[in-house]
Amino acid sequence: MRKKLFSNLFSRASDPVPAWSLGLYRIFFGILLFILAFRYFANGWISRYFLDPNFHFKFYGFSWVGVLPGWVLYPLFVSLLFFAVFISLGVFYRISVFCFFLIFTYVNLLEVAVYLNHYYLICLLLFILIWIPADKALNVFHVFRIFKGGSVSDVGSISNWNLYILRFQIGTVYFFGGIGKLVPDWLFDAQPVRIWLLRNSDIPIFGPILSMPATGYFFSYAGLAFDLCVPFLLLFRKTRMLGYSLVLIFHFLTWKLFPIGMFPWVMVLNATLFFSPTWPVDLFQFLKSRSMFPDRENVFHFLWTRFPIHFRKSVWVFIESFLSFLESKSSISERFIFYKVDTLGKKLGFILSNRMFRCFWIFYVLFQVLFPLRHFLYPGNRLWTEQGFRFSWQIMLVQKNGIVSFRVVNRQTGETNVVLPESHLNEIQRIMMSYQPDLILQFAHWIGENERERTAQEVSVYADVMVSLNGRKSQVLIDPERDLMKVSDSLLNQEWVFSGDEE
Repeated sequence: MRKKLFSNLFSRASDPVPAWSLGLYRIFFGILLFILAFRYFANGWISRYFLDPNFHFKFYGFSWVGVLPGWVLYPLFVSLLFFAVFISLGVFYRISVFCFFLIFTYVNLLEVAVYLNHYYLICLLLFILIWIPADKALNVFHVFRIFKGGSVSDVGSISNWNLYILRFQIGTVYFFGGIGKLVPDWLFDAQPVRIWLLRNSDIPIFGPILSMPATGYFFSYAGLAFDLCVPFLLLFRKTRMLGYSLVLIFHFLTWKLFPIGMFPWVMVLNATLFFSPTWPVDLFQFLKSRSMFPDRENVFHFLWTRFPIHFRKSVWVFIESFLSFLESKSSISERFIFYKVDTLGKKLGFILSNRMFRCFWIFYVLFQVLFPLRHFLYPGNRLWTEQGFRFSWQIMLVQKNGIVSFRVVNRQTGETNVVLPESHLNEIQRIMMSYQPDLILQFAHWIGENERERTAQEVSVYADVMVSLNGRKSQVLIDPERDLMKVSDSLLNQEWVFSGDEE
């Protein structure tokens, strides 16, 4: 019985479906990637976050990842712009997705202080898209054929599992985001939502309403219900429009009320993957039936036929020649990099079989289910200790304010010097470090090593840290008498971090 169930599941996952929805998703995802990369230039983040600081906080196990010099880093970000355009156009698609994934993952490993959940999500989506032919529909070559022939019926197909794995990944963000909200602060105190809503009290008309405690509780429980329910509402056809309407309302409100960057727009786009694979064509046909488009097979063909015939012929010759050349180069490069790997595999004595491929994705799914739950393995309040907090979709759960100073004690002379983070860190680094124990430990080690090099003598480093969590009174975060030079970072429970107030 169980074997038959899995057999039917794998069989259905392998069924072909039109690639319309995935193709349209690829176009807008590429546009979002372009905007994301461009913001680094527009806001000066490349120099501010990566080149200017003397010290960088690292993820556990990735301390070896260093910042490249500016003459290398800036061209890398420029390449992200080009790769994003290629992804959107469906040109050199797999190579572009692969390169964007590598570069953007590298960028996100450079500095923990600028970690964002949706950047992590984008890395995961890029990784999945490497294995998915999202360029089967609405690439520049396909659009050209639609433009020329006037028919939208000719489209490539993809396997059902391509959509399944993307839907699963998007669903985990919502569902585990909801699981993370099942904590006393969120349920009983409506924190930190009430704090954040108070910042909008100056909004005309709605400001006083947002300042009311009842509004904070409404937003808290509405957000909890939304996160836990919306993946399932999107999953079923009868509730899909309700689910997507809630997605639009929820993310528009969070975009207007809270400073969470591109996350709302990323999720609004991601949610479209839950619709039928043919929804772009279905929507077009619906609009055409309401006379919102000309009565032709498609609007591209209608507009094109308005131009003089001699002009069209000249343009066709140029475009066809250029696109044929581009398509052949794109196809050759894709085959060379991604489809000839099996030849190398055979020489090395292995073949990537369908069974191995299935096992890989089963492992991926299990990892994405279990890894966000690892915070349950640690004692204490995870909002306070932050153990198991990152990469677990703990979204909008904390409002922390911290004050930290370091005491550097010469072990030979007993001389004590006080070091303030402001002297060595930029603003975002200082803020993030002030309440995250692992970052405090990293910075303490950096201070101690610098002092040891300067004096050629052994030193001890102690940290005095006071932190306020979600409106509580400030409390001591870590043991002020613990020599942090004798503490090593690890994935185990850190007993030098106090548990905090559980009330």
